This record gives sequence, structure tokens and C-alpha cells, in this order.
Amino acid sequence: MLDLLRSVYERLTAGGSTAEQAVQSGIWVATINVGDRVLQLLKVVILARLLSPEAFGLLGIALLAIAALRQFSKLGFDEALIQHEEDDVDEYLNTAWVLKIIRGSVIALTAFLAAPRLAIFFGEAQAGPLIRVIGFSPLILGLQNPAVMYFQKNLNFHREFFYQVGGRFIDLTVAVTIAFVFRSVWALAIGIVSMNLVKFVLSYVIHEYRPSIEFNLEFGKEMFGFGKWMFASSILVFLYNQGDDAFVGWFFTAASLGFYQLAYRFSNAPATEVTHVISRVAFPAFSKVQDDTKSLRTGYYRVLKLTSLIGFPMAAGIIAVAPQFVNAVLGNQWGPMIPLMQVLSLWGGLRAIGANFGAVFNAVGRPDYNTKLQALKALLVVILIYPAANNFGILGVAAIIVGNTLVVQPIAFYFALDIIDGRATDVIHIILYPLICSAAMAGLVLLADRTLVGAPSMLNLVLLIATGVAIYVSAMLIVEEVTSYGVTSIYANLRNSI
Repeated sequence: MLDLLRSVYERLTAGGSTAEQAVQSGIWVATINVGDRVLQLLKVVILARLLSPEAFGLLGIALLAIAALRQFSKLGFDEALIQHEEDDVDEYLNTAWVLKIIRGSVIALTAFLAAPRLAIFFGEAQAGPLIRVIGFSPLILGLQNPAVMYFQKNLNFHREFFYQVGGRFIDLTVAVTIAFVFRSVWALAIGIVSMNLVKFVLSYVIHEYRPSIEFNLEFGKEMFGFGKWMFASSILVFLYNQGDDAFVGWFFTAASLGFYQLAYRFSNAPATEVTHVISRVAFPAFSKVQDDTKSLRTGYYRVLKLTSLIGFPMAAGIIAVAPQFVNAVLGNQWGPMIPLMQVLSLWGGLRAIGANFGAVFNAVGRPDYNTKLQALKALLVVILIYPAANNFGILGVAAIIVGNTLVVQPIAFYFALDIIDGRATDVIHIILYPLICSAAMAGLVLLADRTLVGAPSMLNLVLLIATGVAIYVSAMLIVEEVTSYGVTSIYANLRNSI
């Protein structure tokens, strides 16, 4: 067994062409995300039985406050160095490290001072101490080894596996232990801080680079020249992706926020788990061929096909099994999140095919495109979210997020196709078959759900998932036989690159 594992590890770190490295890295990032998601799922399932929706909502408020401070001070230096054409960027790392430490210190101090007022804003006094404790996380991460950026730049994600999954394992262990003993929301907060402390230590264990206090103004200006667009985009991403969370926490209650955030976490698995894997690999891979339009177009189409093949059925499947999943896994107290989970799954499917726009824009040095699109999204949310919530409740907020993406995503496709010299008909051909097969699969699974006897159970959930997988795979194999869509060629490429 050890010899087999060693052989697999060597094959997945063997290098090769950019395409082969991208596939190998994709497998590593997928392993990272699967490991991270399994550990998070275990934590959520266990703690959902031990803690109330209000506890998750309180943590959500604290995390929102810290996320806002982090996004409103994002430097974008890692992205700038990943996009840099030179493979060796060691000379920039000390400057980046110093600025990250300053940023982390400012965030921690601001969180400490602003915590009472933020708690009053959300109407939850218990959130104040949580904000102060979690506020130290950005400082801890700012002190970590700046060379962890190389894991992405050089497509060496096998190192990042130990860095990310090791931290998440500590989060699970600490949070569950404290929850069992104290039944307190502090289990969630202390778990997060512990995770970041472990990641800080691992960053120096895994990479040999050792930073020192050194600042070069020219390097700082150069990195900020690219990072300024990442900074602006990060603010808009927060307003769009987490502004709805902040609004729900303010307009409704902490319990409502707990339902909303957990519904988002599970419903957006296609975007946050699958396409996040692919887009993280796509950015450095696209950067390596940024001056070759044909290669960039070919790579983008492959990525779009892969995300469509995986993301669409995941989104459709989540819609179909949400009632069984929530009641069987989380418990009846989480029932109000079922319709939220189903609506937000539509958003997850849309995000699945749109997750790589940013990788294309950043790879060719046009992060401003992403910023402008995020600005439009944020503007639409600001205009529509209050009347939607006032008239349709929390479900109206979710519907606005889905509708917003339907409006903006075609514009993003236009920009991306212009960069890669692509055609809209190519995109339609790529996404149409997985979309149709996924919709058919969801309908049949919902029909099967009605025939199941008895209360929701893990057995029923497993049967529904297995049914959905069998239906979708069969449908896509029929499509492959009739149209030569290219499913088997994707499999062959994956196999040959491992």
C-alpha cells in the first residue's frame, strides 16, 4: 500500500507540459478541497446537532465583520506575483511580507476597537467579543511565510495540501471538542483561530524561504499597480457576495443569518468546491500562455466544458435532494433553510460556468474587467435587495442574487470571448448538453423522492444521490454517442496527465 501511495505521489508531482502540470495540480487542488469540505462538513453536521442556528448566526456576524475589514484592505500582491512572467520573484517577497503584517495589525486593531459598535449595528451584543477574538486571524496570516504564493504560481499544490488540510483538521478537532464540553458558540471561533495558528506554523515548515524585514518602494508600487484592481474588485466582491449576508443579519435575525449562510455553504458546492478548484489552477496556467491567443482559447474552452459537466449536475442534484439532506443530516430545526438552499443552488450552477472569467482577465493583465463587472453586480444588489426582502422575506434576497447573475454573466462572457477570440456559438454548444441532462436528472430524482416511503433518512439520501449520478452519467454517454461532445477525450486527457 505504501509503495502504491508513493507511486501515485510521484506521478502527481512529475511535472511535464503546462497542460499536464495543470491537470496534476487540478487533482491536488481537488484533493485539497475534498479534504477541506469533508472536514468542514463533519464539523457542521456535528455542531448543528450541538449548537443552535443562532450560534451559527452569531459566528456569521463576526466573520462578516472581519471579512469586510480584510476585503476593504486587500493588497492583491499574491495575485500580482503569480501573474508576473518571471518564475523567481523572491526579491519581492520581503516587501510583500512587511505590508501584509502592517495590514493584519491594522485589521486586528480596528476589529478590537469597532467590535462593540458592530455588535450594536447587528443587534447582537454577544457578537462583540467574537469579533475581537477572530480579528486576530488576519494578523496571524499576515505573519505567515509569504512564499506560500509559490504553491499556486509554480503549480505545486501538493505542498498546499498539507498546509490547507492540516489547518482544517485542527479547526475540526478544536471546535468539536469545545462544543461537546461547553455547548457554546466559542467552539466555532476558537476553532478558526487555532486553524490559522497551525497554518502559520506550517507555512514555515513546508517552504524553505525565510523572510526578513525589508521594504522596497519600487517593488511595492509595481505590485500595487496590479493589485489596485484586485483591491477594488475585492471590495465589490464583498458587497456582492457577502453584502447579502450583512443585510440578512441586519434586517432579520441571527437565526435567519444562520439559515442563510448554511444554505449558501451547501448549495454553492458547484462553485465553491469544484469550480474553485479549477479556477485556482486556471489562473497560473492561463498566465503561462497569456501571449498565445489560440492556446488561451483552447484552455478556456476545456475549462468551461469541465466546469459545465461537473457544476450543472451538482447544482441540479442539490435542488433535488435538499429536503432529504437537511432533515436527515442536520435535523428538523434546520428545515427553514430548504427553500433557500434550492434557490441558491441555481446561483451555484451559474457561478460554476462563470468562475473562470477572472482567471482569463487576470492572466492577460486586465483585472479591471472583473472590477467593472463586480461594480455592476453590487449596484444591482444595492438597488433591489431592500424591496425584495421587505416584500418576499429572506427568500427574496436569495432570488435577487440569482437574478443578478443572470443579468451580468452574459456581459462577462462577451469580454472573455473578445480576449480569447472566441464565439458565442462555441459557448452555447459547450454548456447546452450538460444543462439539459442535469435538468432531466433533477426532475427524475424529484419524482423518485416522492416514491420513497418513511421519514427522511441517510439511506433515502444515498439512494437519491446514486439515482441522480446514474441518470446523469447515462444521459451524457448517450450525448457522447450521438454528438461526439468530448466527454471521453476529457477523461483521456486526465488519465494521460496523471
